[in-house]
Amino acid sequence: RQGAGATRASATRQHRTPAAGAVSRVGEVDVSDYLLDGASLLAAMGAPFRLRSEAHAVLTDRANTIYVSAATFLDAYALEQDERADFPALRGRLQSAATELGFVALDTTPAHVDRAATLAAALPWPRRILRAQAEMQPATLLTLE
Repeated sequence: RQGAGATRASATRQHRTPAAGAVSRVGEVDVSDYLLDGASLLAAMGAPFRLRSEAHAVLTDRANTIYVSAATFLDAYALEQDERADFPALRGRLQSAATELGFVALDTTPAHVDRAATLAAALPWPRRILRAQAEMQPATLLTLE
């Protein structure tokens, strides 16, 4: 997993096709599509001070498309269950809150789950699906880590 690196160099929408098993990294190429994990979603919604400046720049640049998926929400709820996050005001409202912030829903498909099944078993399931979605979109997986 990688966090946000350098900001995009230009406003053009250029994507590299990732190699098998690769996820686009900010700073390697100009990217404008990002997929949030649960922690970055929660930080964007309620604790933007937890975001690195590069991640904050990514989220506030209107030229970028910021995606969330069912796996993003599962990841956030898993953080809550593990007592690593607490967001009672947003419980059951993550999708509407993400929509209000302008984030775009990315469908989770059987192909994403099949790809996730081939990834490292050390990754918890929501993270495997997020990694697979980022690879297949392609998009940069934005994390706090």
